[in-house]
Amino acid sequence: MEKLQVGSSTELLEVRLKASLDAGADGISLSAGLHTSSMRLIADHPRFRDAKIGIVVSSWRALKLFLRAANRVERMPDYIVVEGPLAGGHLGFGDDWADYTLKDIVVDVMNNLEKEGLQIPVIPAGGIFDAEDATSFLEMGAVAVQVATRFTVAKESGLPDAAKQSFFGAGEKDVFVSAASPTSYPIRLLHSSPCLNSNLAPQCVPFGYVMNTKGQCQYLDAYEATGVSETGKKLPVVEKICLCHHIAHYDVWTCGSNVVRLKETATKNAEGIYQQPTTEQIIREYLGERTPLDA
Repeated sequence: MEKLQVGSSTELLEVRLKASLDAGADGISLSAGLHTSSMRLIADHPRFRDAKIGIVVSSWRALKLFLRAANRVERMPDYIVVEGPLAGGHLGFGDDWADYTLKDIVVDVMNNLEKEGLQIPVIPAGGIFDAEDATSFLEMGAVAVQVATRFTVAKESGLPDAAKQSFFGAGEKDVFVSAASPTSYPIRLLHSSPCLNSNLAPQCVPFGYVMNTKGQCQYLDAYEATGVSETGKKLPVVEKICLCHHIAHYDVWTCGSNVVRLKETATKNAEGIYQQPTTEQIIREYLGERTPLDA
């Protein structure tokens, strides 16, 4: 978030990356951008070649740009996460996201890596809901899969219970890809997310954030363009959301497209409340094992 929002984004990114290495992080996943300067920023760090460094991309085109930059410092990534259009949150696609499939992108990335003579582990992500989905990608040659939506409703998840119940109860019409994020990236979330249609005053100054080096923020612009009611109350801001504030308050209910299948994995109690599985149960299900919920 911050590297996208602070005016001195490159400088802050360098500080964050080096601080992670200084703290002994085993690995760093670079996401939310092309990161054509990230490897160069930490090339002089003593742990540059010790920690695992991965990149998250949604196309071979984006990966190729990153690899070209990484090659300049003679340091290829240790793994590549290929995130497809069914993922939750911000997407690495334009309005044509529905024209792509994770499988096709993974095949394209793997084929091009082979052409370039690069043997870098590939990890598919986005829309991998169960053991069958995971197995299909492993059989294609992936070394692992990245999953998230299933774990948002786990007992150990920090997501508020109200959000978890909304995730469980979500139908096809309840989840959508929106242009409301001030980052300009499309974002998949629930229509019931509290962040939508808020009239919150912009939090750029309180949080110390701005969206670019000119101090501009799309939510700030949308807020100022929104009128007031007859009583003088600010009307809901429809076009954008104050991402800085609402993410910190768990009000941006991002989720993968398969959130609509979560109800298949849980039971309700006598009060009609969906029962939350444990992280262990979810992992065991991905491994193809039966869990107490199956009994």
